Amino acid sequence: AIAHGALRRLAEARADSRSAAYVRSFRGGHGAAMELAAAVSLKHQTQAADLVQIGRDLYEAGRYAWAREVFYLATKVAPNRAPAFQWLATARNAAAAYEKQDAATAARERMLATAAVARARDLEPSDPGLKAELSFRTSGGAKAAAERVRMRDEQYLPAASVFLERGRKSPAKKGEISDRQLHWVRVVTYHPDKRVSQLMHYAREIGIEPRTEADLYERGIPVEGDTAELLFARVHRKDGTVVPAEEQGTGGAGPYIRWPALKTGDVVELAVRSWVSEPVGRRGGAPFYFVDYVGSVDTHPILYNEVVVESPAGSPLAIDVINGKADQETSETKDGRLIRRFVWDNPPNVPEEPLAPDLTEILPVVVGSTFAGWHDFREWYKGAVDGFTEPDDQVRRLAAELTKGKKTREEKLQAIFNFVADDIRYVNYVSGEWWLPNRPQQLLARRQGDCDDKAMLLITLLKSVGIEATEVLIQTRMHGKPSLLKSEKVAVPEFDHGIAYLPGKNGAPGMWLDATSPQSRIGPLPAMDARAVALFVHEGPAKIIQTPPSSPADHGVDAEWTIKLEASGAGELVAKERHTGDAAFWLRNFLGQADAQAQWVEQYLSAGWFPTIQVKPEVTFDGELPNGAALLGYQASSEGMARREGGELAVALSSSSTLTSQLAPLVKRTLPVSLPPALAPGHQTHTITIRAPAGFSFAALPPAGEEQGGEFGFARVEFTKGAAPATVVVKRTIVFDMSLVPVDKYAAWRGWLQRVDGLTHRMVRLVPEQQQQGGDAKKTAAPKPR
Repeated sequence: AIAHGALRRLAEARADSRSAAYVRSFRGGHGAAMELAAAVSLKHQTQAADLVQIGRDLYEAGRYAWAREVFYLATKVAPNRAPAFQWLATARNAAAAYEKQDAATAARERMLATAAVARARDLEPSDPGLKAELSFRTSGGAKAAAERVRMRDEQYLPAASVFLERGRKSPAKKGEISDRQLHWVRVVTYHPDKRVSQLMHYAREIGIEPRTEADLYERGIPVEGDTAELLFARVHRKDGTVVPAEEQGTGGAGPYIRWPALKTGDVVELAVRSWVSEPVGRRGGAPFYFVDYVGSVDTHPILYNEVVVESPAGSPLAIDVINGKADQETSETKDGRLIRRFVWDNPPNVPEEPLAPDLTEILPVVVGSTFAGWHDFREWYKGAVDGFTEPDDQVRRLAAELTKGKKTREEKLQAIFNFVADDIRYVNYVSGEWWLPNRPQQLLARRQGDCDDKAMLLITLLKSVGIEATEVLIQTRMHGKPSLLKSEKVAVPEFDHGIAYLPGKNGAPGMWLDATSPQSRIGPLPAMDARAVALFVHEGPAKIIQTPPSSPADHGVDAEWTIKLEASGAGELVAKERHTGDAAFWLRNFLGQADAQAQWVEQYLSAGWFPTIQVKPEVTFDGELPNGAALLGYQASSEGMARREGGELAVALSSSSTLTSQLAPLVKRTLPVSLPPALAPGHQTHTITIRAPAGFSFAALPPAGEEQGGEFGFARVEFTKGAAPATVVVKRTIVFDMSLVPVDKYAAWRGWLQRVDGLTHRMVRLVPEQQQQGGDAKKTAAPKPR
């Protein structure tokens, strides 16, 4: 009563405060009073959710006619929201059943109720309750309601006999596969309302029986949309019986299935349909595209692959096949719909090999999109972000503040770049316009954003001080699916990165500006951005381009180490290192906190050089050198600087593991080798001065050597006597250049790595001086190169 009185007094004072809560406060009184409260409140409602709540309160109070009118108004306010239509149907049916109406009026109410349910079903196609209610009302009876409403795309689902016979004709070899797919089909439907559904069906034969309860849950159920519905899930036993899944459903995390106990030879079959939630291709809406891999790896082979695409003949989805062609391809127009089918009766199955490229680079791939080329996509994107980089007063004030006292263009550029990199925290924040970046003003308000958000802010701030840059969308080498962007028939905008580009003046090369991560600096293009594929949003023609190749000199470490040995093999290390490119970037990230520096250096050294290491707390670090370079200095000690071998000491120049075992473990390959950006392009040069302990002298030094790998890179090791007494200087350099090694060059690549291992695993030996002086019979000969 107190709350009711307060709401009424507030409503009398301010008419716009007559909210859904105000109407609800009349529930305890007479229904007519609630109707009156709703009537005076409706004109103040702007949200469909509030209208639905008012209608529900009226409905629960038995005021069905008024509830119907309020729900009807809600459908006009939000014509694309299912709850309003669902409640409108409920209110219409109640009015037909309980209000005094003639037979014709009641029949019309029920007809309109069915139409409202149908509209709700169209808006929420994966809701099983709506499907059942619509089936019940259109077919009549509980039996019809229990049956699924079949959609057009289900005509492409095969009979079980088709894939079971395929499996029998080509029996699996026991022990060679964990499972195999007897059948895969994807049906993509572009509906008249511009929404897209994808029906995916597969039948998977069990090769290795599940060993645990967790193995009975189906992994990787394909869902490529905002909502999903599981059509069916069943098991075809070897004895011919068919049993349903033990558990199945569509929860908040997506469809899930738990199978009953499975035996080798059983075939599990399922079909799932996913939907996008909104019409595609509109400004601010995510562009729609799909990717279907044809084939698989040989441990999980596939025997049949089909893709069906159905779309309006007047505005069809653009389709292409990359890396091959279908065994069968058909195209027909029926009832104003263009239907294209791509069938592989014998899809390729490739071996699983380490460091292989993504399957998009190896297998045939069917791709589809709402964009028939990069011009279409770029025009859509440019229109969607139009005005984003126009500076307002807030941005201009900030730019002026950041560049205060900066005289040159380069100084201003660096000040603004460092602000965006360091002061705007990297967070993968989704914009209100979903696929598009956030506006610069939003970033400044939150002080956080992701890569393309930060690129937009950088471009806008630079524009405020007269420096014109443009946005570049990149698919990085980390993502590693460049083939998807190279079709000339369809634009598949699978970009995972956005940066800025500053065009050069008077024919000079431009500058690539990646301010995504904290501690990024103007300098060499990050290795993940180099040798990648990209699209300029405004600059040049609308086509996919290759980013600059970068150089091994751009990324790496040039270190000077001095090792002072003890007779036990322990030693002291004094190090000065210059890191460039990506190596400097990682130093700035890991060494920003002084109290964590020594710990990180210990991990860095123990990962590849010394079995044990203790770094002294005093670490020197300067990460703000020109061109993004960084200097690192430290001192450390280890009980294992050298290995005792009898009375001698042996100093290793490499870790115990070999490059061949890491990068070329297979004698032969059928797939290319894709090296990670952290390795290639890059270099490591260590100049190591070794000081002998008292009572020891150096044995004959190993011969110097060089292994030229041509496009792969090179390695060099030099051994010289130091200027100081009892010292030897070793200079060890390894350079990796080629980042994708094709199959026809693998033998040469592996051979080069083996020679590099032989070169870099030479050791510097020290012997007791009495042994060195013991005559020719006791002299230690220089080891032969391996």
